[in-house]
Amino acid sequence: MTEISGHELIGERQLGSMPSSDLVRMWIRTTSKIVKYGFEIRYDDLEPPRTGTFNGRTITIDPDVSFEMQCFILLHLFGHSVQWVAPSLEGTLDDLQNTKDKDHFLSVLRHYEVEAAQFGMHLLHEVGITDLDQWYSDFVETDWKYVRHYYVEGHIPDWESCRSTGAEIIQPIPIPELKHREVAVRFAF
Repeated sequence: MTEISGHELIGERQLGSMPSSDLVRMWIRTTSKIVKYGFEIRYDDLEPPRTGTFNGRTITIDPDVSFEMQCFILLHLFGHSVQWVAPSLEGTLDDLQNTKDKDHFLSVLRHYEVEAAQFGMHLLHEVGITDLDQWYSDFVETDWKYVRHYYVEGHIPDWESCRSTGAEIIQPIPIPELKHREVAVRFAF
C-alpha cells in the first residue's frame, strides 16, 4: 500500500464505507453535469500533498487517491470553481486573498468552504442524488477540520484524526450564472 505524504493510504477508505455502486452512480452523473456546466475534468499526477487542482476551466484530480476521495474532491472543486467564475461572487473572494488577520481569515475561509460545499450539494441534488447527503456533509466537515488544522497549526494533519460523522447536513444553494475564465491554479491537499 502506497502512502501519500500527509494524506490517505491509497486503496483504503478514510470516511465511511460507501458501496462502489453508489460511488460509480455519483461519478457518472456528476461528471456529466460538470462537463455540461462547461468545466473540463482530467486526471494528472500531482505533486503530494495535492489531490486536486482547479483553474476556472479545468478540474484536475490525482488518480492516486481512492475513488471515494476522488468523488469528494470532484464535488468540492466544482464548488470552488463556481466561486471563482461566477460574476455575482467575484467580490466575495477579496477577503480570502487579502486578509492578514488570522481569526478573520479563518472566518472567511470557513464561509468559502461551506459555500463551495453548498454548490456541490446542489449539483448532487440536481443530478437526482439525494441519498448521500450525510456522506457528503461528513466529508465536508472532515475536510474543514483538516484545512483549519493546517492554517492554525501550520502543518498537514493526519486525515483520520479529522474524521467526522453525523455532521450537520449541508444545505444546497443554486449555482449562479458562470462566465468561464482562467484563474490562478488553486489546489486541494
